[in-house]
Amino acid sequence: MSSPSTTGGAATLRTAVPLTVMTYNVKNHHHDPAHDWADRLPLLVAIIRRNDPDVLCVQEAFHAQMEDLRAALPEYGDIGQGREGGERGEYAAVFHRRDRVAVEEDGAFWLSDTPDAVGSNTWNTSHVRMATWGRFHDLITDERFTLLTTHTDYVQTSRGAEVRRMSADLIAARLADASGPVVVTGDFNEGAGLAAASERLAVAGFADAWTRAGADDPVSSFNGWEPPVDGGVRIDWILTRGPVEVEGIRIDHDDPSTWSASDHFPVVARLVLGV
Repeated sequence: MSSPSTTGGAATLRTAVPLTVMTYNVKNHHHDPAHDWADRLPLLVAIIRRNDPDVLCVQEAFHAQMEDLRAALPEYGDIGQGREGGERGEYAAVFHRRDRVAVEEDGAFWLSDTPDAVGSNTWNTSHVRMATWGRFHDLITDERFTLLTTHTDYVQTSRGAEVRRMSADLIAARLADASGPVVVTGDFNEGAGLAAASERLAVAGFADAWTRAGADDPVSSFNGWEPPVDGGVRIDWILTRGPVEVEGIRIDHDDPSTWSASDHFPVVARLVLGV
């Protein structure tokens, strides 16, 4: 499939039970003795478990890291592939708690002029970039929803900003026909509301869950392995479109484990779908 379908299930008795969605750039496992993956993995798992997400979107995980997360989180299924295809390259993946969420359809596309060509990079970005999407069934509320996660280019130049705008336009186009609640998450490498990618997604009807919740000014979601800094920018986003209420959202920087586990903090939202 090249894009999500609009098929939804027949409405039955629905219950307003929040769905916890977490997005987390877990940092790749390139050799870094100061931040070794084997040391970071138990910290990451503890952070995930204390937030108890129903849906966990991860960025930068290579296949071996995905295997470690699968082993540590056996109650979760997952969708996604490496950005160079199959098991090759970093994943932008979606883990889902099997007793809460079922996958009805899923796919991927690449942030390029040839989005259905695996591993394509026609925009000459620093790395191949992609998005992973799924059409899900909430087994408790009986809601169907679409969720997409991505990791856009990080180059902080005018060309990088243009590539992020094109990425946002492509994501919006691919989700244009998705019915019902839609959630977009990821590491956008751009401050929320500060540049073109935010603007283009807002034009397409996506709202920042942080501002919808009326949350306080955040710390930066990128920590660079350092303690949190007040008033920083959020480059890790959770966006919503359609019938979604944001019950709450936070950046988890509660203790030193969060700046030792990854160079990003996780962003966690409680969403009520279908309202």
